[in-house]
Amino acid sequence: MQNIINITDINQEYLHTHSAIPFTLNRFIKKGKEVYSWNTASRFFPEEMKAAPIRIKYLMDNLKEVGLDDIAMPDQPKDDKLVEKCHEITFDEFCKYYESDEYKSQGTIWNIEKNYTAIFMTKETHDKIKEKYNRSVSLVYPAADCAVVRYYDNKKEVIGLTHSDGYYTGRNIVNDMTKYMQEHFNSNLNDIKVFVGASSRDNWIYEGNRPDWAINKDENGNFISYIGDWEKYIDELPDNKYEIHYGDYLYSQLIESGINEKNISYDPNNTLFNKDYYSNSRNKKLNEKNGRNLMGITFDKEIVNKVEDTEIKLR
Repeated sequence: MQNIINITDINQEYLHTHSAIPFTLNRFIKKGKEVYSWNTASRFFPEEMKAAPIRIKYLMDNLKEVGLDDIAMPDQPKDDKLVEKCHEITFDEFCKYYESDEYKSQGTIWNIEKNYTAIFMTKETHDKIKEKYNRSVSLVYPAADCAVVRYYDNKKEVIGLTHSDGYYTGRNIVNDMTKYMQEHFNSNLNDIKVFVGASSRDNWIYEGNRPDWAINKDENGNFISYIGDWEKYIDELPDNKYEIHYGDYLYSQLIESGINEKNISYDPNNTLFNKDYYSNSRNKKLNEKNGRNLMGITFDKEIVNKVEDTEIKLR
């Protein structure tokens, strides 16, 4: 990346003064103990684990091992199922989730529809759910090269999360999130911290055609133009290769939305090259095992007690 990468040090001073913790779960729970995937997509599991109840139990058992009770993510539908781009999940909504037949059969609200592009939760809501259901909910998204972006306002005690892949980066979802924090929670821009997860942030060479998520096509499938500002961040190289300056594009969007550069933190790991992380690109090029990492943010500090015994990264 051309821009300076800040790395937030989640130390005792941070934990004493902040209520929310960003975290990353890579392909290992412990060194040598590989996780098939931090989601429940059947294609990542062996034949004997294809049944949905087995996959869900596997995910939840692994979450418990790292100190997490339950997880919620935005479904990000690209069709008419989308209810809102940005949405605060309220206490009443969580209660409906926990009273649903789906939760009662699966033991998690993970698979209950949340048709939003980005979701938010207050600490007040988190604590009320914890008190009523004895469940601590963390906001998460599984990814393997894409940037999972976590927002946090320590003063308002609000967290938010989205999956800003190539498609949503081209549509500047982080700008929508910044505005939502200001308008919905009355956040001051200087109080908003942003944590960008491990991703293919730089040195990403895309081979073949221009990436579909970055371009507009005509009815015959021919290239017309780039979406958003992708043209500034994709270098066209010889032999039908393209260098994607993914991290720089996302960084520029955060700055333009008003986030203070001192409050933007990038995970130092590039999933393209660090084999502790699942990577779609490595899977396609090298036929490596595929799966999903899990990036999230939580108000539950129990996760801190698991760090020494697991591969949890607090960032």
